[in-house]
Amino acid sequence: MFRLNRWQLALVSGLLMGLSFSPFPFPFLLFPAFALLMRLSALSGSFREAAYFSYPAFLLWNVITTYWLTMATVIGGVAAILANSAIMAVVFGLMHLCLKRLKNRAFAFISAAAIWVSYEWMHLHWDLAWPWLILANAWSTWTFAVQYIEFTGFLSVSFLTIIIAFFLGDGIGALRTNPVSSGLGQGFAKPEPRKKPLLTAAGLWLGSILLSLLIHWQTDFEPEGYTNVVVVQPNYDSYLPLAGYEDTTTPLLELTAMIDSVVTANTHIMFWPENALMGRVSQISRSSNDLHLFQKAAQWNVPIVTGAAFFMYYQNEPPPRVHRTDYLGRPFNIFNSAVGFFPDGSFEHYNKIRLVPIVERMPFAHTLSRLPLNLDWGDITGFGRGERMHVFEATNGVLAPAVVCYDSVFPAVVRESVLMGAGFVAVITNDGWWGRTSGHLQHYEFARLRAIELRRAVVRSANNGISGMITADGRPHTRTEYWTRTAFELQVPTYTRITFYARHGDWFNLLMLLTAIAGIAVSFRKRW
Repeated sequence: MFRLNRWQLALVSGLLMGLSFSPFPFPFLLFPAFALLMRLSALSGSFREAAYFSYPAFLLWNVITTYWLTMATVIGGVAAILANSAIMAVVFGLMHLCLKRLKNRAFAFISAAAIWVSYEWMHLHWDLAWPWLILANAWSTWTFAVQYIEFTGFLSVSFLTIIIAFFLGDGIGALRTNPVSSGLGQGFAKPEPRKKPLLTAAGLWLGSILLSLLIHWQTDFEPEGYTNVVVVQPNYDSYLPLAGYEDTTTPLLELTAMIDSVVTANTHIMFWPENALMGRVSQISRSSNDLHLFQKAAQWNVPIVTGAAFFMYYQNEPPPRVHRTDYLGRPFNIFNSAVGFFPDGSFEHYNKIRLVPIVERMPFAHTLSRLPLNLDWGDITGFGRGERMHVFEATNGVLAPAVVCYDSVFPAVVRESVLMGAGFVAVITNDGWWGRTSGHLQHYEFARLRAIELRRAVVRSANNGISGMITADGRPHTRTEYWTRTAFELQVPTYTRITFYARHGDWFNLLMLLTAIAGIAVSFRKRW
């Protein structure tokens, strides 16, 4: 490690971070990865150098983990990878200031880790949100080690990961750069390992795992009831117009015919994936496909919740600043939505709140629309953005959201549904855009963290897979094969208990933000 230059440190660190995320089950590689970044910081003399030399590490990490973004849009995917890596490098530059200037080693470590966690938290709350590479997500394959997030939320795992890495790096001398002379010229002496930081790192890791296991052992996972849920995986080809069909009715008839053999008299609700219902759905008119679904919902006596493009007209409310207008001059927006068809003929919808930047919605469209430009912002913006959560009611009275795809990576979105009374969480998604890459595997694994944070079973209905169920302790219960067509019924456990995190929200993240501000302020004060 002490013979590596800054470029080599960056590349090795980026490789280790890439191998820490699903499909690789090695989240502990984040420890040596950030220890190497710590060494890179020690060899950098300024904020600019730290950001510059760390950029290759973050770029390699982004490429290894999220290369599949280019499957949806090459330009957008490349731009997202380059931009996200640059943001990470700037954040690391701020961490470098704390590591370099703060004399108290523990305060320096805590401040630097808090800066990273604050970045992750803020990255969840703006129009360019891309939380896929939050460090905590790497631990979704080791859920036995992170059961404590039902109290803190998952970003506490990111904090603990960096703290352990820093003590590990301190123990092996990553911050010490004592120059020595030799016949070969100037170099760095290899410092002797320090036992205290190494023991601290080992104690934090093992202690957190033991705490996690204790919490799991003491938690009562006995459900208060069960809801019978039919999950549908139609396996449509997302790269073909209308999935290769000549119209929107034929695939719907095929799907309902398949479900006929699955639904029972005991079925309480069913979930179809994002985009499963093709064609136009609107609250002001009913298509033949809509009427067919109302008929099947009445026949089965089961609510049908499916993903669809929802044309929402603003009839009794003023339209938002960014909206479309039809040929009659009526304002509307198109939403990526979950729509519910109920046996009594009622209709409900949930509009996706978190939209993928560029792919689904132009970032900062609301602000940009104020510029004096003669543009049709409604058309170029993309999907409308939902404002509020909605839960659907099964025939046994249990409530559940239909969280749409990207929504499931945002804890605050899913948390809101639990506060509204959800007994379990349903995720409807179309991961077919990514093909047989690691994207759909990561998306399934990340949902395991939502199950732990909220202590709710998570049911997934994915167009091509992975569909199935995750239990309230984060363990996979059911997983379908990718690229298969199937429909099946699950007996889903339901709960009403509200976890500490669900009740109190992002208290830990706010604490991290305050700590980061304090660390940055003191580091600049030291310089002055």
